[in-house]
Amino acid sequence: QVMIFSTYDHPRIGYGRSAIRGHVQLGLLSRQSRLSPVSTPGVFDRRYRTNDLYIHRNAILKRSVRRIRASAPTAAEQEVLSMVSEESVGINIQALTDGDTYTVIIQASDSSRTDLRVHWAMNDWELVPEEFRPDGTVQVDDLAVQTPLDPDGRVIIRFPSASCPSKIVFVLKEGEKWISNGAGDFVVYLKPPGVEEIIAKVFAAETEYERWSLFDRVNLATSLVDAAIAAGPRGMGFIFTWLRWSSMKVLPWYKGSNYQSKDAAHAQKVLAQKMANLCCNAPDPLSRHFARLSLATLPRGGGNGDDIRMGILHIMRQHGIREGHRPGIEDAFLESWHQKLHTNTTPEDVTICEAYLAFLHTGDMGEFWRVAWENGRITPEYLSQMDHPINPNPFHLPQLIDPMKHYLWILKTTHAGADLDVAYEMVRGNLDGELSWMIGDLLSNRDAWWAPGKIVEIRQRLSGYWKGTPGCSRDILLLDIALDSYFRVLVERMDKASLSADDLINIVSMVLSNATISCESDVLQNAHAFWRRVFDESPRWSGCSWARQALAAADTLMVSLEDYADSITTHVQPYAESFGKKCSIEENYILNFSEEVVRGQSLAVLGPMLQHVSGYIRQDADMGSWEIVSSGIAGSRVGKLQCLDNLDSIQGATIEEPTIFVVDKLTGNEDIPENVECIITGQATDVLSHIAIRARAQSVLLATCFDPSTLEAIKSLTEETEHVQASVDGTGTVLVSPAEVGTAQSSSGGDSSATTTMKTFKATITPSPTWSLEQPSFAENTVGGKALNLHTLFNIPSIRIPKSLAIPYGTFEKVLEDSSNTQIRQRIETLTSQLAHAKPGAGIPAELAELRQIISDELQVPEDMFKEVSKRIEEMHESQLTMSSPSSPEWSSIWKGICHVWASVWNDRAWLSRQAMNIPDDALYMSVLLQELIPAQYSFVLHTSDPITGAPGCVHGELVLGMGEALVGNFPGRALSFAQNDASIDITTYPSKTHALYCDREDTGGMMLLMARSDSNGEDLQEFAGAGLYSSVPIPITGYTSKSVSYADEQIIWNDEYRQSVIESLITIAQDIEAACGSPQDIEGVIDQAGRVHIVQTRPQIIHHHE
Repeated sequence: QVMIFSTYDHPRIGYGRSAIRGHVQLGLLSRQSRLSPVSTPGVFDRRYRTNDLYIHRNAILKRSVRRIRASAPTAAEQEVLSMVSEESVGINIQALTDGDTYTVIIQASDSSRTDLRVHWAMNDWELVPEEFRPDGTVQVDDLAVQTPLDPDGRVIIRFPSASCPSKIVFVLKEGEKWISNGAGDFVVYLKPPGVEEIIAKVFAAETEYERWSLFDRVNLATSLVDAAIAAGPRGMGFIFTWLRWSSMKVLPWYKGSNYQSKDAAHAQKVLAQKMANLCCNAPDPLSRHFARLSLATLPRGGGNGDDIRMGILHIMRQHGIREGHRPGIEDAFLESWHQKLHTNTTPEDVTICEAYLAFLHTGDMGEFWRVAWENGRITPEYLSQMDHPINPNPFHLPQLIDPMKHYLWILKTTHAGADLDVAYEMVRGNLDGELSWMIGDLLSNRDAWWAPGKIVEIRQRLSGYWKGTPGCSRDILLLDIALDSYFRVLVERMDKASLSADDLINIVSMVLSNATISCESDVLQNAHAFWRRVFDESPRWSGCSWARQALAAADTLMVSLEDYADSITTHVQPYAESFGKKCSIEENYILNFSEEVVRGQSLAVLGPMLQHVSGYIRQDADMGSWEIVSSGIAGSRVGKLQCLDNLDSIQGATIEEPTIFVVDKLTGNEDIPENVECIITGQATDVLSHIAIRARAQSVLLATCFDPSTLEAIKSLTEETEHVQASVDGTGTVLVSPAEVGTAQSSSGGDSSATTTMKTFKATITPSPTWSLEQPSFAENTVGGKALNLHTLFNIPSIRIPKSLAIPYGTFEKVLEDSSNTQIRQRIETLTSQLAHAKPGAGIPAELAELRQIISDELQVPEDMFKEVSKRIEEMHESQLTMSSPSSPEWSSIWKGICHVWASVWNDRAWLSRQAMNIPDDALYMSVLLQELIPAQYSFVLHTSDPITGAPGCVHGELVLGMGEALVGNFPGRALSFAQNDASIDITTYPSKTHALYCDREDTGGMMLLMARSDSNGEDLQEFAGAGLYSSVPIPITGYTSKSVSYADEQIIWNDEYRQSVIESLITIAQDIEAACGSPQDIEGVIDQAGRVHIVQTRPQIIHHHE
């Protein structure tokens, strides 16, 4: 019960408020009369009206919650660790910290309960030291103390961080009455146990306890939920996985354990209400979502548990059915079921009752087993193997139909979960009249054509009762879950093949509106806003430009769905597999566990619809179902067909014969081994990503197929042939068909008159007498190509480049010679010697990871180097910054960045590439370009010749929001892609990447921002695309922040004039750089928040002309 008191300054109206059964009533008092609450016919919110005054219920609730919280002695910057409302006992519990102090506030809803005391201790009932006991606390035994409420009805407990326990435990004592939470002690976690400890407790119970039942599992779950929520999504993902396995009955419900029905009802209620509270108040969105998924697996609990036990007895006695020694009609089924109901009632009793009613109506046991299987997957064998076996041979007693219908309702009030009818019946008295009528009308017309849209409308209004509402009734959440589930059923029933493109678009919009009511993903919310801007607020089918924007919106939504599915899968599938091993669960259940979880969400229906919609849009955008990223050599490619999830499994592997791969996902940074003829993927691939550049350098056909049916058809060829041939026809379509083995040949040996502007490998360097070089001193053989190319641009007035400082070739070797690194040098020499004997094609040597760790974490900076480099960085930044010692935070970040670049010499891909090119490890030298990091509004890559055909004078560019790693690393989704053809500019794709990377001082505690760029003598070599092999990292290394992108109001999409001016300026700069360097260029740069263009690097463009 929440009492809301506040005063509004209105000349005519005063307010009286009371919270009754979770429903806020507003009484409006004028000078003459009291007016009753009035509902408006509004669709999306709930308001109360008198004349022209509207009061939004959510605003009032949130305002009241703020006032309640304001009464606690907390600072605004304190982190809320947990916030729980224990309505059944009338207390609210908060745990907070400001980093130095941990605070627990136990607040009674009714401050007049002067006889209430908190009986508490630390951890697992350890006595609290005197210095941490609030005033008035008395020690009652060797384990616990008792603290009375203060005048405000609170107990406030504080611990300094260094002495803070993992948790406090307590019960309440009111007079002589002891009060627990229904499943055990109240627990408040301050420094909660890790997920591993929670897992260990659950696995011990599930595998070692001799007596273990659903009732015991519910009690254990209740005791662990607070720790799980404190552990975040990993903890709640585990709890959900556990409860879902339980609901699927692959974990035992009956193992030598008996309990009373009233205890089961209460335990289920406590856990369900706890999950409902977490759906509203858990600290992060994903944990709230897992709480919602968990609640969907649970019975509602409550009701009158004793009615379950006594109700079956009353039926048997009233109708003369024998029970125990009482004479009457012999019915072994009812007698055995009655015994189960007395000792271990579970939600299965609802299914048994439904099946029994089907039998009573028909006299047909076939109907009994049909309903038992369809509603609860219950078989005769299953009933006979229970702890209290049920005899499956009932007498046909049709006179029991009405009593059993009533008994079914009794069972459902305790055991039903997200049952639409039960949930509505439980909350209808707490809803405003109009909303209650809308739900009743829906249930009376649940198969009407308008039902899906009505469900969305109802859920939008219902959300005002639970979103952010402390102590929300579990039945409100169960009703919302049931509505969402039924919405999915209705949408799945639709005959989508018969619908027009516009109808499909409208359904997608409706599904998104439904999903975003309860799904709090920023990514999905932004995708929804982008979709609405394109499809609901812009004229549809209005031309090629609109169609390409629409395709971007559809792509953004598809990537968002993948992101959503991945977030669930990564948090539940590993735990599902752990349960499989520990609890001997069948393999077929384990393999599809996370997939079934995702498919059970209403969002899952979007996938097939988006594929249909995208097909219509691609036609309107004049884009086929294929995109050629790298055409390679002309003619057919022939090879062995293999299907992979990704290319990770073949990194470092030897491909023995020409091979064509069909790959689900590409990260953008993979190497392409020798003998790979063709890569076909269903993932959009940026034309200027690293893997695209490598494919073109190696003459590999790389293509994206946007038609899932075509992709599946290609994969299915593995069932009929081992080898296939792939070619590109005149329309840009890739044709794949069976081929004879003898026709296979590698593209590396194919006919190719490839010309390139790449340099040849140079193993000689010119050592520098200094530890660093400033920009005017950059020279060949002393620094790498990135620094040299920037030096070329330094004096061009139209080109803006960041301030830079180079750590020259040979510096790493000098650092190893320093006396502080003697032992480190010896360890590195040993590891590199072992590495020299590694066998080609034997995979990734373990020595690589050890080398990276030593260089990244253990290398010491020589004193002379620190003094020189730190001074030059201070001068470069023209700041008051002073790095007084190598241990200063600023220098530590800089040194870690430099070492990280040096360590990348031993990246797996880099080492494998050197092996493929026969480049000795000791011939590779790494300089480091320390460059001012420009916080980017946009980042771009420009090629001054066409990257596919090599045609000169045709600038091709790709642009993303934020930093450029999202582009060159091929983050999911597309970049804004454009091409200059003669005097025109063609926008080929609009952006659809769901995340952007940002970096500014506010995100790094005000520290300076630098980029440590790899600049080796082993990049851009003849016939070898080395770009991206070695690491470039921001300083500090944790400086990037990934943020969800909102395209709905992004001017680069919607402001044609602005977009045109940006692209024209980039094309002009690209042409200037090509003229200065004398050859086609591969250019990377950023546009800052003020709209200024900065070039961060340029290098010769890899160009292949194929006959």
